[in-house]
Amino acid sequence: MGYIERKKRERERVRQSILDAALNIAIAEGWNSVTIRKISDAIEYTPPVIYEHFKNKDALLNEMVLVGFRMLHESFNTTRKNESDPRKILMTHSLNHWDFAVQHKELYQLMFSHERKRPSEELAEMVRELQDFFQELSTDGTKADELMFNWMCLQQGYIFFHILQMEPPSELSSIPPKKLFENAIVRFLKGI
Repeated sequence: MGYIERKKRERERVRQSILDAALNIAIAEGWNSVTIRKISDAIEYTPPVIYEHFKNKDALLNEMVLVGFRMLHESFNTTRKNESDPRKILMTHSLNHWDFAVQHKELYQLMFSHERKRPSEELAEMVRELQDFFQELSTDGTKADELMFNWMCLQQGYIFFHILQMEPPSELSSIPPKKLFENAIVRFLKGI
């Protein structure tokens, strides 16, 4: 391996360590506690090294948002490759989305925070692909955008209700939260 490849790989390693450190700080202390200084302390580099990779904290957080959406998008594409029935695809993707939100709670909260702008053309392309999918799913003339919006609201409501550790009504407390979510998606699909 040549010098250029080694240097590039080292740069990618440092960049990833910056992102990992930011996430670890957020998990331990919350996103408001993530600072360039804390990240530099965690990775044992000076702040200027971080600024070589990210213009500022917002640029770093926007990259974290993109990383999360890439993970969800990859999961969606994998599901589409393995399944042809749009209803089964949506059910599987919805459950994968739930699992992602639970397993990556802090990242998910950052991704869907009302304080974050939605970065990049890359994310816009992911949304267009999801819109195209909902066009395939819409068989009764319902507008795909409306259908997608309904699904997103249903999904976000259940996920954030669970993430924020809010309790369902007492008569539902014996049902696991993921099962309640799955039941809601089933009802949504029946309504299409």
